Amino acid sequence: MKRIRVSLLAFWIALFAVSLARVEVRAQGNEPLVSLDASKLPEGLLAAWENAGTLKGSFKNDGTNPQVKVVDGVKAVDFGGKDHMLADFKAPAGITGDKPWTCIVRVYARDASFERTMLSWSNRPDNCLEIEYGSAVLWGALGTWSTNTTGWANGLPKEKQWHTLVYTYHGGKDGEFQAWCDGEMRVSKKFSLATKADRYFVLGACMTGGDNPNDKPGYTHQIDGALASVKIYDRPMKPVEIWNVSGFNSACQTAPLRDAILQDVSTTLKWEAGARDVVSFDVYAGTDRAAVEKADNTQPVGKPGDWRSVFKGNLAAARTELGPLPLNVGTTYYWRVDQRDSAGKVAQRGVVAKFSVETGNATDPAPADSYIFVEGGKQALQWKPGKYAVKQNVYVGESAESVLSAKKPALADLPATALSADLPIKSPVLGKTYYWRVESVNPDNLSVSPGVVWSFRTVSKELKVYLLGGQSNAVGCASVAGLPENLKGPQKGTIVFVRGECKLGPYGWASLREGLGSAFGDRDGIGTIGPELTFGVNMAPSNPDQVVAILKCAWGGTNLGAQWRPPSAGGTTGELYTNFVKAVHEGMTALDPAFEPEIAGMIWMQGESDTGDTTMANDYAKNLTCFINDVRAEFKKPDMPFVLAQINKAPAWETKNLGVVVRAAEEEVAKTVPHTATFPTDDYKMSDPWHYDTAGYVSLGERFAAAMKELEQGAEK
Repeated sequence: MKRIRVSLLAFWIALFAVSLARVEVRAQGNEPLVSLDASKLPEGLLAAWENAGTLKGSFKNDGTNPQVKVVDGVKAVDFGGKDHMLADFKAPAGITGDKPWTCIVRVYARDASFERTMLSWSNRPDNCLEIEYGSAVLWGALGTWSTNTTGWANGLPKEKQWHTLVYTYHGGKDGEFQAWCDGEMRVSKKFSLATKADRYFVLGACMTGGDNPNDKPGYTHQIDGALASVKIYDRPMKPVEIWNVSGFNSACQTAPLRDAILQDVSTTLKWEAGARDVVSFDVYAGTDRAAVEKADNTQPVGKPGDWRSVFKGNLAAARTELGPLPLNVGTTYYWRVDQRDSAGKVAQRGVVAKFSVETGNATDPAPADSYIFVEGGKQALQWKPGKYAVKQNVYVGESAESVLSAKKPALADLPATALSADLPIKSPVLGKTYYWRVESVNPDNLSVSPGVVWSFRTVSKELKVYLLGGQSNAVGCASVAGLPENLKGPQKGTIVFVRGECKLGPYGWASLREGLGSAFGDRDGIGTIGPELTFGVNMAPSNPDQVVAILKCAWGGTNLGAQWRPPSAGGTTGELYTNFVKAVHEGMTALDPAFEPEIAGMIWMQGESDTGDTTMANDYAKNLTCFINDVRAEFKKPDMPFVLAQINKAPAWETKNLGVVVRAAEEEVAKTVPHTATFPTDDYKMSDPWHYDTAGYVSLGERFAAAMKELEQGAEK
């Protein structure tokens, strides 16, 4: 009889084709609290979905349009992105607060963008609990309206295909939360939940409001997709149980975790039987995936630590680990475990899993990759040595290729403890990019870690510094999603220093980049931008031997009438004015001392908060004039160009009909204060009631730059 060799892809497909009902689930204890199965529901509009779990009750149509239909071959309840079902029973105390639980969902998502809630059992805004399948980095897997959230750290499950997603929380202080996709753990994070008790379950969305009996609740973060089954337990499931409920009864590989990057150069392979009546295991491991995939027990048994020999032998059922095994740096390993029955036949063929060992390369270069030295300043290379290094070699050259291929290091046999070295180039050419790497020579049993190639250049000591201040539209509250490629990554012509409100916290002098805005508006967890990005790109010199600098200090929701109030306006000087001046001095002091900096101008985006108070709005022209004069006096730049952007006509600024007053004041200041300019922002779209969208911020920075250049050119005439 010919041996049939099944490809890895075909093997996975075959496994997933097995009905979950036919996979042996070795549950260890209680019955589920909630158990929903769509397979026996009649097709059409769903009025109620009965709960077969111990809590009984049902999920009822709450005025939306959930439909029972066949979705990609599976009967399921389809939620069209606006639908939900409200339970007539509440979550028990055993799964609220910080108590443990497990939730299993068989789901098909058409659109998994941002936050998508499949199931929730407490309402927003605080201490809610949303079981999610969405792309939001901070809460795409679990949402709680707190910091105890997480996204799919190791990859969002693919849309438009069926998945079994398992979420488990181990409970207590710093209890581990895990999210699994089709038997693979993709999230592991420790935190303490505080889920509200005595709240209703909701399918397909999360309830908003409802804490007060007089409140009319709403619903948010609806899923656009279908649910075939849902189960909730009041305990955390073990990995082998999760493996089983995900449709597998082959050996469950528990360590190393699938796709793990190990820090140690040895490991022990561990697994558990995924089915009953397993008599023995065939273990295969090596560095060649294809070899591990196709290997069988007809091959000679190799020594455990010899990765060239893939078959590691047949082990009795009581033995569920192999090791410790020696590993090498920067290497990827593959392994599989087959299960044999009492007849000696392979009853369940194992899945090939992989793990890697960290590279052992040096890290944390200074200057940072693509950053600068300053003409006439101290020029030394710094780094963090590789984890395993016994000595180090430094290579420097004029191209990445030459540095990678070089055989003779510029600095040889540095001790493993060396953290820095003087730049081995005597007179680097101004503006020219140089490349370098640190090679880590490891112990004899480990290969050399070649190091990553980094770059730097030396720039002129002359430096123009531009100040940026204001409130939230100066901070920036729109997502970096959708930015063109040229605005992503380090902007080599501009350096930036950020104080005030910034999602990343204090950001010391470094290359300008996206993501330096507020956490507000960052619903997908990938960062926000303010006007600094395109202002810096457009103000950057064309010559690589120069850079410009931006010193940004802004706070959202702040006013000029009190918080930013300048000294010459009379009354109490605003705390933010004082902090702004302090931040500018701090940033100037933090510059490389070789720079010869000049404060060259300031851009200002503010005024929205002053529309909430009649006195502040009426005094805006006076206060802004004093602000400009005081900043110029503080930094001894009496003719410093100052560009202010007008607030737009958003309804949020018109509640007291004072937006028009502030806009008129901004125009007045631009006309009466020398070396000052303004421009409108009414044509920008909004991402929320208060803030411009991403395209608006891109244009805002460009308009600031155009106005600044015009003022500078006028001053030169």
